[in-house]
Amino acid sequence: MAHPSLLRIAALTLALAGAATAARADDAGQLAAKGTQLLQAGQFADAYKAFNDAAIEAWLQAPLAFHRSLLVAAPAQSYGSFSPRETSVFDGTSPLRFYAEPTGFGWSKDGELYRIDLSIDFSLKSATGEALGEQKDFQTFKVESRDRVREMFLNLTLTLTDAPDGQYVATFTVHDKATGKSGSFDVPFELKKG
Repeated sequence: MAHPSLLRIAALTLALAGAATAARADDAGQLAAKGTQLLQAGQFADAYKAFNDAAIEAWLQAPLAFHRSLLVAAPAQSYGSFSPRETSVFDGTSPLRFYAEPTGFGWSKDGELYRIDLSIDFSLKSATGEALGEQKDFQTFKVESRDRVREMFLNLTLTLTDAPDGQYVATFTVHDKATGKSGSFDVPFELKKG
């Protein structure tokens, strides 16, 4: 049985975590309200900054998730400039290309620069959920900017030359070093050779 003082410490920890989340939500709401007042006063640049700061507060509260995750015909050259693949069937000779737009990641600060630092694990499952293989730190993404960039995209490529015909699910798990958050997405596909 847990000691009563340990239970009180656990309850206090949960209460503090809830209070911190509520405080950040209040901060986001106050910044948005300030932005509305500035907009109504015609102070457009200051209103934009307040709304942007509110969006960043809300962003940081959100889990690491993915706005989009899909198979693509070719690597994207910039955020949102992807060409969805017409089919999820591959012949085993061409690489599988994936595109994803993560949300809710954070930034570490290095002097005047903000850094996004993501590592990605990969696992492959059969359509029935049987684990077939995995690779930790399959890819890493590091971006530095003078602003807290939120329009981030991932190009991921797999080559499965020795896999037999069948239906598969690729799972990519993204780890954010700045916040400690993790999130994953699944993309089903089929290999059909000849």
